Amino acid sequence: MRAVVIALSCLAAYAAAIPAQAGGQNQLASPKASAGQLFWGELYPAGGTSLYCGLPFTASHHSLMASPVYSHKHIKSALRCSSDQECLQSNPQYLYMLSDLHNLYPELTRIELARRGAQFGNLGAEVPSEFDDIGCNLKASFQLIEPRDEAKGNVARAIFYMHIEYGLPIVGQLQMFKQWHQMDPPDADEKARNETIFRLQGTRNRFIDDPSQVELLIKG
Repeated sequence: MRAVVIALSCLAAYAAAIPAQAGGQNQLASPKASAGQLFWGELYPAGGTSLYCGLPFTASHHSLMASPVYSHKHIKSALRCSSDQECLQSNPQYLYMLSDLHNLYPELTRIELARRGAQFGNLGAEVPSEFDDIGCNLKASFQLIEPRDEAKGNVARAIFYMHIEYGLPIVGQLQMFKQWHQMDPPDADEKARNETIFRLQGTRNRFIDDPSQVELLIKG
């Protein structure tokens, strides 16, 4: 673990010396710091609600983690690389992608482990939740998950943000994500979160500021 931390620190120093490409944030290049003190200390200092389960919390806890909506596995797949060093050499924005707070939401570690690497999709009413024991309405099947309705817009806008800012492909069905965005528009909490992230890393999610911009997205 110590070797991994040292390696990521060296990569962060390397990334900071490289001019950022157009788009994306270029202020945070440490995934560990973004998912640690910034995430819990600045974005959720008084607690909040987990994304996929809607479970309230009052502080960071070992059962919670900063969960990337656009998963690290899918980022690596899009960049066609396997190691952090290889990914950074492939794209100087790699660590900025991993550190981007717009892509991170609080969630139970148990849920993150279950959904890591899976694609988002509609599973239908006949598919029961596997997490009823903790009051979580997240549906999952083989390599496919469907968030609760109140989280679908957040998921879609995070994916759209990563797509536009970093040129990452939309993993899943664009029309489905547009429908999720429309059925679950930005609420006051999401707008306030957008403002805080802008203060911390200097970028905004345009799809929260102006939801109509989603209509400009085309399949590509």
